[in-house]
Amino acid sequence: MRLVTFRDSPHSTRVGILEKEQVHGLAAETMIEWLNGEGRVRTGTVHPLKDLHLLAPVPTPPSFRDFFSYEEHVAKGFELRGTEIPEAWYEQPIFYFSNPASIRGPGDEVARPADCKLLDFELEIAAIMGPDKEIAGFTLLNDWSARDLQIKEMTVGLGPAKGKDFATSLGPILVTPDELPYEGGRLHLEATVVLNGDELTRSDASKQHHTWPQIVEHAARDTELRPGDVLGSGTLGKGCLLELGPLEGDRWLEPGDLVALDAPGLGTLANPVV
Repeated sequence: MRLVTFRDSPHSTRVGILEKEQVHGLAAETMIEWLNGEGRVRTGTVHPLKDLHLLAPVPTPPSFRDFFSYEEHVAKGFELRGTEIPEAWYEQPIFYFSNPASIRGPGDEVARPADCKLLDFELEIAAIMGPDKEIAGFTLLNDWSARDLQIKEMTVGLGPAKGKDFATSLGPILVTPDELPYEGGRLHLEATVVLNGDELTRSDASKQHHTWPQIVEHAARDTELRPGDVLGSGTLGKGCLLELGPLEGDRWLEPGDLVALDAPGLGTLANPVV
């Protein structure tokens, strides 16, 4: 099943099932209602997808944990710090909490923080939790990063904080695992980043060290996972400028850039930088 959250009127939202570029409206007004088993009856309304303004599948999740599960990306980060990956990384999935109030949907503008000069994208996939510690579906995730802010604040030993706090893009659709090449706890697909119409990088989503079941198990340890909670995969290998290096002209992302994440079955998540 492929699900979307869309604006039904200026002040209300609705959940729908996406079938052949048409969205069939459901009684559920929010994805969290649908995840809880409510409002799953079709209302009879059908909308062409092109006519709808899609929101993030879960516009305000109960919580957002972002993990760090791709060794290629992790290794590059520690290389830049002049050290090796700590043994603790191999022993358990590692994550940080980010801001559920900073979620952006497909097409939403992402404002570069005023004091940021090194704005970066991060190509990720997110699992959206359903009841009973089960993954309800997957979606694309762009974990925008203000690298200069992040580098400075993490010298204190905490964070990332304001280096991540300003925006996280999610969407455009929530796809149930049975609709995807999901085997052995991994998604076997390639994801790409397109910048201003040109492909910039391509990554294999299956090359994660910690599998999705391991991530879920660790996230749920000694606490409660709620329907709608977001678990980010962490950046796929070569999925950010920190790994790839600056753009032509020795620049990072700037206002006017359009960053689009794409993966088969998950659609395209595009956001303009302003």
